[in-house]
Amino acid sequence: MIKTKFKAFLLILCIMIMSIFTSGCGCSNANAKSLDLTIVHTNDIHGRVKYSKEDKAVGYGKMKTYIDNLKTKNKNVLLLDAGDNLHGQPIVTLDEGESAVSLMNLMRYNYFVPGNHDFNYGYEKLKELSSKMSFKTLAANICLKDGSKPFVENDIIEIDGVKVGIFGLATPETSVKTNPKNVEKLSFKDPIETAKEQVKSLKNKGANIIILLCHLGIDEESKGNRSYDIRDNVDGIDLIIDGHSHSNLQQISQVNGRAVITSTGAYAENLGVVNIKLNGGKTEIKQSNILFSELEKLESNKEIDDLINKIDKKNEKTLKELIGKTQIDLVGKKSAVRMSETNLTKLVTNIILKETNAQVVLLNGGGFRDGIDQGDITYESILKVFPFGNYVVTKSVKGKDIIESLEFGLSDYPSVAGKFPQIAGITVTVDKNATAGSKVISVKINGKEIEKEKDYVLATNDFISKGGDGYKLISGCKELNQFSAVYEIFTKGIKELKTVSKSTISQLPDGYVFK
Repeated sequence: MIKTKFKAFLLILCIMIMSIFTSGCGCSNANAKSLDLTIVHTNDIHGRVKYSKEDKAVGYGKMKTYIDNLKTKNKNVLLLDAGDNLHGQPIVTLDEGESAVSLMNLMRYNYFVPGNHDFNYGYEKLKELSSKMSFKTLAANICLKDGSKPFVENDIIEIDGVKVGIFGLATPETSVKTNPKNVEKLSFKDPIETAKEQVKSLKNKGANIIILLCHLGIDEESKGNRSYDIRDNVDGIDLIIDGHSHSNLQQISQVNGRAVITSTGAYAENLGVVNIKLNGGKTEIKQSNILFSELEKLESNKEIDDLINKIDKKNEKTLKELIGKTQIDLVGKKSAVRMSETNLTKLVTNIILKETNAQVVLLNGGGFRDGIDQGDITYESILKVFPFGNYVVTKSVKGKDIIESLEFGLSDYPSVAGKFPQIAGITVTVDKNATAGSKVISVKINGKEIEKEKDYVLATNDFISKGGDGYKLISGCKELNQFSAVYEIFTKGIKELKTVSKSTISQLPDGYVFK
């Protein structure tokens, strides 16, 4: 009888002990926090705030409608931007990013990390713009020369009792991928070491989930400073929302349990959506990029459209601003710039040559969309020539790659082709009757034949730099620097010239000799 009671006592004691241990482990979610969070994110919009079917830019109006629809299904929605938003198209550059901030405020962004092109108006202007944002600018690795931090390092936002920690990192390449004068007061700390510090800081603040919002990219040439490098070397990050390399990253599975990385491409072509579910101590992350083809079907938000119309009306005065004069018609019609050098293309490429101190300039003829008639040169007339907002990039390119790129660009000659190379700094002799691939007779720089194995500094636009129009050889070359938009550099050049005349053009060397 006593043994039976003792066995019963032991059984009850075991059950009690098991109950105690079970209630305190991850096997039970009775007391565990839970969260259903949707993060919408953008990156590298470069001023594409308007819907454009031609450019496949969704625009803010349709994005806002999509986000508002999401909020009817889940009250927990955050909107984040991974940089390069404040510069690009004239609608945001004419007032140095003020309009971009007004639109972002209306979009109800929560966090933003500055990209290299967000410094194009200078650090002081970015700081001023940041003060007008209804959301927080995060950049833990940007320091002033005295070591102080000009932007917020990290933040904790509590949602349904769950602490979500977010910190920002800007690319150290900013020091050379905007005009160095724009960031001369700043230094950029090592992203990996900064990330480790930030994870520790956020964990000390009780963060249950940690998100990195960064403008780092995944380009091989950025190795050591990429989001990949953060993922592979820093523990404790759940999600990385990235920008800079214009990469379309989605549905990437976790690598050894490390952070999930996502990015939406560029130019508002997609909208990134990440769903984070926390339940029973386990975090599940699903990501997707909502494509232009789906988003363009939506109605555009009226508030956004009204503000864009207001900005456009305000810009009318600026568009009529007199930049200079021309005593001759500057030829930019499609049939000319896509098969030959014109007075306009010579003027533009040589202005870029001077601005960048490059040795060679190569633009695609398809990047010129209009000419300028004799008379006044206004801001509007320049924007009609360059409506896309492409910016200038310099690259280190071997002589043999320049020759092969020219062969490629001239392969359709004398037929009209958008890839036709508009050039400066070199003289190219072309056999117009030769077959594709053997049209280039010689390429000379300062009267001397180009050296095939020598590295040259080539200036082009970001479209060509990324392999646009098929210029794959150039896309694989090392990037050296990034400059302002083509139309901004051209505007500056015209202001310095004041008046374009026949003699202005005649003093410029011919780029081509056709035989």
